[in-house]
Amino acid sequence: MKRTVITLAAAAALLLFGACKSNKNVVTQQEMGNREVELPCAGAGQDSKDYFGGMGVAENVNMQNARLAAIDAAKSMINAKLGGLARGLATDYVRSQAGGAQLDDVQRLAEREIVTVVNRMLDDAEQTCEKLYQTPSGTYQSHIAIRISKKELAQKMASSLSDNQKLEGMFHRDLFRKWAEEYMENYRVL
Repeated sequence: MKRTVITLAAAAALLLFGACKSNKNVVTQQEMGNREVELPCAGAGQDSKDYFGGMGVAENVNMQNARLAAIDAAKSMINAKLGGLARGLATDYVRSQAGGAQLDDVQRLAEREIVTVVNRMLDDAEQTCEKLYQTPSGTYQSHIAIRISKKELAQKMASSLSDNQKLEGMFHRDLFRKWAEEYMENYRVL
């Protein structure tokens, strides 16, 4: 009886695993009707060890409006990446330096300073790529990539934080700059 149960269990397992073997055909993206779209400037808008990058695309009937909208989109991309960075930098550094009672106030002040520095740097971001196309319908399509230096961002944050009268005792410019550079070197958002 025991032998019959084992034989039946083995046969059921073979049938089960045999049924799992798939003869599915892989359908390509093209066969599904999808086509790959080339994004000019995409490579120039990526993060690297030394830079935060962003790429924007916009279309408008006015060439200049298309360019401005693409620049704004690229800035928004970097700003979205750095939103988490500003909170993380402020939180981690403040927790390593501040006492418990003042933690929340100092953290809010630090975040505000860091966000201000990021916004100023985005206004002066280096443009690394620009492609402009006119579509068959006559509109203009602009692709723009920008970047900001991680090292320069860390230096400006350190200066801003140490210049703030409420924070100056906590933020030692050189210590924070070095700490922020190391933090940002490994900070990449895909």
